[in-house]
This record gives sequence, structure tokens and C-alpha cells, in this order.
Amino acid sequence: MNKTTNPVVLCVDDDPDMLAAVVRTIKTAGYQVLAAESPIEALNILGNQSVAVLVSDFEMPEMTGVELAVRARDLQPETVRMMLTGRNTLDTAVGSINVGEVFRFLSKPFQPDVLKREVAAAVEHHREVADVASERLTVVRRRRVLDALESDFPGITIMARDDDGAYLADDEARFRAEGMAELAAVTALFRSLA
Repeated sequence: MNKTTNPVVLCVDDDPDMLAAVVRTIKTAGYQVLAAESPIEALNILGNQSVAVLVSDFEMPEMTGVELAVRARDLQPETVRMMLTGRNTLDTAVGSINVGEVFRFLSKPFQPDVLKREVAAAVEHHREVADVASERLTVVRRRRVLDALESDFPGITIMARDDDGAYLADDEARFRAEGMAELAAVTALFRSLA
């Protein structure tokens, strides 16, 4: 997700009044907020739009919030998942965290300031995860380019170092350090002809 775009937060609750309260609270923090009154509706949104944070009720008729979190993770692994519930048991919290990889577990009724603070933490976590994923993609792309160059021009990606760790930029020295005496000899020959 681009850091300049307004993060999308998807709120899911089968209770329309609770959903409206959650949406209203999160909107005041300046996020783009989408609402779904069912897990199925939420999954449809997740299938079509990038979502930074999912804030879901725990107990819903079609599936639990944990089941939704698992399916959301399958659709968008980078989406940070949060759970709101009136069922405040340790088993509920542990199951949510372990099975659905839920980032935060909050109680209902929620405190607006706490919800905003935790959504902000989730958005920041999403940005960090997205940055790491972007860096990994850059490394993979760079490796592919280097592999293609190495395939077309063997030895081009070799960077030898001397005993102090400094790069050997001179081709002849580099080839000698890499045990490629023939290439070192050819390099020396070309230098003598120049």
C-alpha cells in the first residue's frame, strides 16, 4: 500500500447499531472505512479491494470472527486482523490470536479512544509489513536480473575482495582472486594490445 493513500479499514458486525458505532469511531481518525454486516459480504470486499485492517465482531451467524480472520488471511495475508467481542474469555482471545493470527483483541463495549489507538497501531503494522514485502520483491527482482546477466555473461556478477574486504575492481585481479587464471590472462593480453 502506498504511504500517501488513505488506509482502508473494513469493519464487520452483524449488529447494525454496533457496526455504525465502530465505523463512526474509526472514520473520525481519518481512515477510509468500509462496512459489512456479514462475513460473506466482508469476504466479497476482501476479494475485490485492498484492505489494510479488518475489524471484526467475534460472534456472527454465518461464521465466527476467527473463521473470517482465517479466510481473510488467505485472501489478503498482509491485512491486519482485529477482533471485537463481548465474550471476554481467555480461550476466545487465545484461539483468535493463535488460529486467526489476530493482531489485537478488544472488548465490547469498546472505548472509542482505545479503538482508534489500536486501529492506528494496526495501520502502522500493515505499513511495516507492506514495506518488508516490497523490499523482498525488490531483492527477488534484482536476483532475477543478476541471474539473467550471469547466464548471458558468465562471471559478470562476481565481485572479488582482497584480504581486507575491499572490492577488487581490476578485472585481472578479480579473475585471479576467483581462480579464473585463463580470464586473467586474456584480460592482461587485451591490456597489452591497447
